[in-house]
Amino acid sequence: MDDIYLIISTLIFLGGFVLAVVSLRSGKKGEVGLNFWLAAAGFIFQCLFLKERGELHGRCPITNGAEVLVFICWSVVILYLALGKPFRLSLLGVFSMPLVFVFQVLAIISLTLNDPGARPPETLDPWLEMHASMSLLAYGAFGLSGIAGIMYLVQDRQLKSHDPGRLFYSLPPIRYLTDAIVRLLVIGTFLLSVGIVAAFFMKEFPDAIHLTASGAVWVVYGILLLVYLVRRISPKPLALLAICAFGFALLTLSLI
Repeated sequence: MDDIYLIISTLIFLGGFVLAVVSLRSGKKGEVGLNFWLAAAGFIFQCLFLKERGELHGRCPITNGAEVLVFICWSVVILYLALGKPFRLSLLGVFSMPLVFVFQVLAIISLTLNDPGARPPETLDPWLEMHASMSLLAYGAFGLSGIAGIMYLVQDRQLKSHDPGRLFYSLPPIRYLTDAIVRLLVIGTFLLSVGIVAAFFMKEFPDAIHLTASGAVWVVYGILLLVYLVRRISPKPLALLAICAFGFALLTLSLI
């Protein structure tokens, strides 16, 4: 049944993205607002999938690559639902949905070809669960910061255009996007810090490769925040760096 939940969730996100694009092209902003509720519906089916997998394993459902991808998607969506309106970024969900759709399609393919099945732990280590869940929640925040960076670049291009399209009037002001990138970077770095600290309390200390990869991601984002706060780099390079940093974080997933 868990595969059905994941497929339904994936189709909802695809449908939400298509609806939002059509609405933006037609200029019907009311239909774009429906995107939030479709994201919430997709999130519910993500939760059902993770619940089924969690009961299968008797632990946090991040035991293989497919589950990790879904958990990151879940993190992206829950952070969007929680922060999209406070950050005044209602269109963040529209830009997030392609990433969520692609990741979940990859997860579906992976589980279809090779589902490793139940992997219950011999003993449940709460520190391991905290380390893994906080780290992947951080990846969700980093993903959203990268998506906000893409939105910034799109809006910047629209501003410099002599003939901005309808998207220009739907995207939030540049100032909101800059603030959102910084806040999401702070949230992600904090969550990853909690995850790394939890690793030192685990019953089995993580191997050197795992810890080095996590530490490298933390250093990259720490330096990015430090450079922004001390040097006050302009928003456009910040947006570009947020996108590149998330790309680097994704490359470390196989190691972590």
